Amino acid sequence: MIVPLTIFGVASPYAWEVVETAWRAEFDPTCVDNFGGADPRLPGLTTGTEDGPFVLGLAAAQHRAAAAHRARAAGLTEPVALVDPTAVVARTATLKHGTYVNAGAVVASHTVVGCHVNLNRSVSIGHDNELGFACSFGPGAVTTGGVVVGPATFVGAGAVILPGVRIGRRATIGAGAVVTKDVDDFGVVVGNPARAVPHSKGFEPVEEDRCPHC
Repeated sequence: MIVPLTIFGVASPYAWEVVETAWRAEFDPTCVDNFGGADPRLPGLTTGTEDGPFVLGLAAAQHRAAAAHRARAAGLTEPVALVDPTAVVARTATLKHGTYVNAGAVVASHTVVGCHVNLNRSVSIGHDNELGFACSFGPGAVTTGGVVVGPATFVGAGAVILPGVRIGRRATIGAGAVVTKDVDDFGVVVGNPARAVPHSKGFEPVEEDRCPHC
């Protein structure tokens, strides 16, 4: 049976990834452009919302956190996990509401994937991980066992996080980085082995680091 699904926050080409997964999983997607500038070819494109099952349509971690709050304010109260049929999720793993798991991703045993997390193509999440609210992983990123990732953190494409490492909230892990030690809140690390670099980034209010649907 085809089930309606709202994709909220689609002013990014990444929205098509979510649409394709929705189609493969036999959902009927409607795309809500709450920000402006979305691709007019997106299915059912609208600026209004009706409550029902929904997921977020963007990849950037800090923007996902903000979008989750905006979706709640717009009256969307039923976030659901959307998993591509080509992904592999262990029976003992937990996917909380709003999670998006893209094509070819793997989630290993006893891992808890937090609300509104984004796992991009071919991501590999190891056993006994804890992934915080709205964190986001780029294509091909890898975590090993016992990794903890804080809310609204972004892990770049092809990055590797080694066993037992803890990543703070709203951190940024550069593409291809190999993270061998803990990363502070708001930290930015790059390279192999990953090292901290100075940055002058702005951040959304910390109160947005909690899921508005819990």
